[in-house]
Amino acid sequence: MKKYLCVLCFMQFIIMGFAQTKQTSIQDTIKISDVIVLAERPLVQRKADRMIVNVEHSKLLKSRSLSNILSLIPDVDYDGEGGISIRGNGVKIYENGRVVNLSGAQLKRYLSSLRGNDIKNLEILPQATAEYDAEGGTAILVVNRQKKHEYGLSGYTGSEYERKSRNSLSEFTGLTYSWGKFALYANMAFGQSESRSKIDENDYGHDVTVDSRSESTDKGHYYMPKLGFDLYISPKQYLGVEWLGSYSKDYSNDCLVNSSIADNSQHPTGIKSFAPYTLRDNNNNVTLNYEWTTDTLGSKLNVIADYAGKRERDLYEYENQYTLGIGSDSIISKSQPSYECIDIYSAQIDFAKILKHHQFTVGAKYVYADINYNSRLYLGNTTLAGMLYEDIDQRADFKYSERRLAIHGMYRYNFAPWEIHAGVRDEYTEWNTRQWVKDKLRNSRNGNNLFPSFFVKRDMEGGNALSLSYTQSINRPSYQMVNPFVFHLSETSYKEGNPNLKGELLYNAALQFVLKSRYVFSLSALFIDRKINEIYEQVGEKQTRYTLKNDGTTKRLTLYMGIPFTWGLWNCRNNVELSQSLYENSTKRVNDFGVVLSSFNRFKVSKQLTAMANIRYIRHYKQLYLIQKTDYIGVDVEGDYSCFKDRLNVNFGVKDLFNSRGKNKQIFRNGDFEHHSEFDFLSRKFFVSATFSFSAGAKRASRHDKAYSNEEDKERM
Repeated sequence: MKKYLCVLCFMQFIIMGFAQTKQTSIQDTIKISDVIVLAERPLVQRKADRMIVNVEHSKLLKSRSLSNILSLIPDVDYDGEGGISIRGNGVKIYENGRVVNLSGAQLKRYLSSLRGNDIKNLEILPQATAEYDAEGGTAILVVNRQKKHEYGLSGYTGSEYERKSRNSLSEFTGLTYSWGKFALYANMAFGQSESRSKIDENDYGHDVTVDSRSESTDKGHYYMPKLGFDLYISPKQYLGVEWLGSYSKDYSNDCLVNSSIADNSQHPTGIKSFAPYTLRDNNNNVTLNYEWTTDTLGSKLNVIADYAGKRERDLYEYENQYTLGIGSDSIISKSQPSYECIDIYSAQIDFAKILKHHQFTVGAKYVYADINYNSRLYLGNTTLAGMLYEDIDQRADFKYSERRLAIHGMYRYNFAPWEIHAGVRDEYTEWNTRQWVKDKLRNSRNGNNLFPSFFVKRDMEGGNALSLSYTQSINRPSYQMVNPFVFHLSETSYKEGNPNLKGELLYNAALQFVLKSRYVFSLSALFIDRKINEIYEQVGEKQTRYTLKNDGTTKRLTLYMGIPFTWGLWNCRNNVELSQSLYENSTKRVNDFGVVLSSFNRFKVSKQLTAMANIRYIRHYKQLYLIQKTDYIGVDVEGDYSCFKDRLNVNFGVKDLFNSRGKNKQIFRNGDFEHHSEFDFLSRKFFVSATFSFSAGAKRASRHDKAYSNEEDKERM
């Protein structure tokens, strides 16, 4: 009943939105009435290929963290836990062109540490142009850090507290010092977190049933430092260097698993497992950027060099107590240490020539990636007080190298009422893999792909606009996906990578209509070839293997509607996504109808206080092998308070009020084999964060907009 009430309320919002006669612009969904907009620049600008959100012109956005800003941006859905989508599609996040190579809790913390007063604008691309790496079809780009900052010393400091099943605390601070043509800046975020979860899993195979229940506790400490400088060599030349680190210290997961195996024997086998996991990793990124403005129209030559490195050590330990039949017990112990080393080097050069109504862009990029992975497995029977000995047949050494050369060309035409963008990108890639598991295996491949992109937009009277787009892109597998190493999840299940995986090829076309600069209607068609699917299958008599493979195609038709309205102090943004999907391979066809409804509501209580209430509904879905059994109804309530001339900002509230995200049921069905999962954890989160900004001096243009070269490859780490 609650589900249907939410749907009815949402439809009421839509009707009210169309009933409004007040003429407002798109930016009304997130602006404050007393914001002074310089040069009449709108808060939200829609281009042929992207949407630009001018953060620097909004007091509300400048005072918030990026994680909170995302919840206010049209077309963007952010769940508050590191999950971001644009119109139902996955998103890559770039900070000044550099991909933020974090996910889940780490990404959430990073977004919380990046403040709005450091950001000039955000660019949201539902489909990437040929200028960007072909990897992925959607992205959020923080293309401009704030150029204007205080002469002398300026900065911010703050803390964030969260409470779910356990407490989490994070601290963040940032400093900038500028003088003359030079600016130095440093940021630091650090904290600790803890959480608990439960998972029930059931495997139904040939003449065997495996039931498992696991309880786990996660603990971790993290550090995220950043250091950089900007140097204006001359009014037309700029040099910038930046280092970004991310370190996980003493991360641990203590997992207790109780399993029961029922087969044709008279008595089931019971396994009680204690599996502690520890992880220590560090990531380092260094970027050098040189930019030369060649004429007064803004034509530019840009040279970028990047290095990204990752080092990760982890250790799985197992103590498994077997109960065979009646009163027959034994204890088997395992230890599985592993080490991963990733180095990515890249360089690119781009030149953009700007004329009155035309822009021509050409560029080239080279990437080299080197990945080394090794793991060992030690076994022993602790019932007999024996020592652990290495299982040589389980030793894994894996090396992966990739070279890629890309060239691109882009043409832009902008003369009212028309805006046209057309380009093409060519990427040649070589892969080499070597693995040592019993036998030495080698594999080498190469390939060349063309990725065209096309965007056209026509503005009409009354704030109306019509646009058409077409792009091709690729989703390459992560480096972990192609690692063939066998990773034991429990005594009854394991996972292994697939070195033969190929990237998914994506073909995306969209038709969009903007009505009165407010209401957005989009019809898009997506085709995915060589779809990468998760596969659960029975191996042997009592083992479940999880792997990945290119299997079939996906066809999806999506209707999107963005319907905002304003009524007094109430600003509301409503989104509707209706999709029809067809998943198909050589043996089966699966149809699915998807529904995503969301309503983002903001109430201006006073000049200092803003209240927000957000509702999201996601219908259960099914894919080629996966069936999502539960619907999701999420409610977030929060407040935002600013004082001391907006220097102190306090954000507080509760995410997932009804704890919907923590209750989830899934079924993976592969022929006669089924894998059932039921997740149970506390997703309701109470939080409060406070940020204080300080400065001394006069505003001046000093910070530059840096770009980065190896965006796609860091995403795959």
